[in-house]
Amino acid sequence: MKIQTGKALEFEEQDKPKIDEGIYKANLKEVKEISDGQYGPRAAFIYTIIDKETDLVHIAYIPELATENNKYGQILMAHGIDLENAGEVDTDNLPQQTVRVMVEDYEYEKEEAGQKVKKKASTISKVKVLVEPEPTNTTQPKVSETFQG
Repeated sequence: MKIQTGKALEFEEQDKPKIDEGIYKANLKEVKEISDGQYGPRAAFIYTIIDKETDLVHIAYIPELATENNKYGQILMAHGIDLENAGEVDTDNLPQQTVRVMVEDYEYEKEEAGQKVKKKASTISKVKVLVEPEPTNTTQPKVSETFQG
């Protein structure tokens, strides 16, 4: 396993991205391993929200086995990975396909002029397969066309 090293990202110097809550189409930009959380190692899946041209993050714990029952497995399935037959998956080579993401708000504190100020930012809470709606026939046949003959 290779791990990148470098300076920590300084998010506090600027406001974190904020868009309206909802469901959006998104493309995976990159996957990074991040610091361990309470339950172990985590990964940050960074997506570009297509309509908003902004990047948001979806954080998931890295399980020993990715299954349909854990968040990590659900992300892989959204990218077209067949969990039962894929074996080992390299997140650097996930299929680049558009997915559907649920964006929700969260609050954080930021220091401004010596005061702690509560701010709102956006995060991705779920990643799912993009399902395009079936085209609907908006033109109704004329009665004379349906009862010919």
